[in-house]
Amino acid sequence: MEITMYEFQSGYQGFLKAAICFCLPLTGFTQPAATVQSEIYYPTAGLDTAQWISMSYLDGNLTRQEIHNTSSASDAYVNFQKRISSDNGKTWSAFIPLAQVTLQLAEGGMVKYPGHYTYDPTLKILYQSVMRRHFPGKRLYDYSEHDYIDHCIISENGQEKELKYEDGPDFNKNDPFYSTYLRTNRAYMGQKVTVAQDGTAYYPMICYRQEHENGINQGGVVLMIRDRHTGVWSASNQIYISPNISSRGLLEPEVAILKNGNLLIVCRGSNAKDLSHTIFPDSLQARKWYSISTDSGKTLSSVKEFTYEDGTSFYSPSSIHSFMRSSKNGKLYWLANIVPEEPIGNSPRHPLFLVEIDEDLPAVRKDHHILVDDRRPNEPDGVQLSNFSLIENRETLDFEIYLTKIGQVPNHLWHGNVYKYSIKLTQP
Repeated sequence: MEITMYEFQSGYQGFLKAAICFCLPLTGFTQPAATVQSEIYYPTAGLDTAQWISMSYLDGNLTRQEIHNTSSASDAYVNFQKRISSDNGKTWSAFIPLAQVTLQLAEGGMVKYPGHYTYDPTLKILYQSVMRRHFPGKRLYDYSEHDYIDHCIISENGQEKELKYEDGPDFNKNDPFYSTYLRTNRAYMGQKVTVAQDGTAYYPMICYRQEHENGINQGGVVLMIRDRHTGVWSASNQIYISPNISSRGLLEPEVAILKNGNLLIVCRGSNAKDLSHTIFPDSLQARKWYSISTDSGKTLSSVKEFTYEDGTSFYSPSSIHSFMRSSKNGKLYWLANIVPEEPIGNSPRHPLFLVEIDEDLPAVRKDHHILVDDRRPNEPDGVQLSNFSLIENRETLDFEIYLTKIGQVPNHLWHGNVYKYSIKLTQP
């Protein structure tokens, strides 16, 4: 077993201490030249309440925005507020509460999740991904039957557009639980909008077959494409995966534009074996899945396993992931949990790697893994190095990760400080 040691800097409110991360039981690749520093960026909201931060740039300059919220249960976020920095995070405005993110109406609960921002310098458009979630006839965040319903929205310079991949009515604020609206264009949000140099915008999202009244764990992927001339969003074909390969369908897609112009969409899957629609649970696989488009997003290929460049497999739990192209060296990187042994569903969510993508295949380069963090010797196995926000610092060109580390304190899962990881790529 290869044992690799990396030094991280951690601290809060002026206190710095060195922390050694070793425990890297993954072999067959080498660590590229890079340095990783970590620190506690923002403290937990309480002993059993996690703090979450999403970081984005709002323009082509140095204006940043943080969206803060807290949670004490899975996917039940409250206390939404934001603050803005005009000097790349050196100073911040006072917090501004976000109004009407969560609502309890007579017909049921409703939440409008504010997602990631993407600024397009070509057309001068600030995009934000948003997801509206309905809990018909229920209290907000009642997940007892998994019968909630999602729809995706894109905000363009503050103007919201409902995304549609099939015929169906628009959202009506005077009748927010209209049954036909709830049955059509159900969609779970992708990671973020990605914009090509010519201003064409792409947004992948999870779609559902109409015959599946409750398709929460049987979603596929559709790519929405915004015409740079008309501003109209259109949909690609829909692609799905067998419930005997991924028991929760495809989840949390993200799209990257490759150097040859093709589009790469990578999705989370799951090998959780307790779902009734999986007939052959022994065939489930703990992988990430991808699709390619060679015609500017109009057509998505069938789903394939995302592998190393030599075709060998790697394990990855059901967890989020993200692409980032470096302005420093032009290479495409992927941030994800890659684990040495077969995970079970969502766990474990450690270690966390930044890996280089071979764009010709496409595939993960086995010899280019940057270890961001791993479970420390004093941490429970349930610690999660997931649920992060990733940006490139526009002054230093370093990657910055803002990650809420839940599961770090025994018997207090939701005790979650926000950690900042700064990754300096030193290899050309």
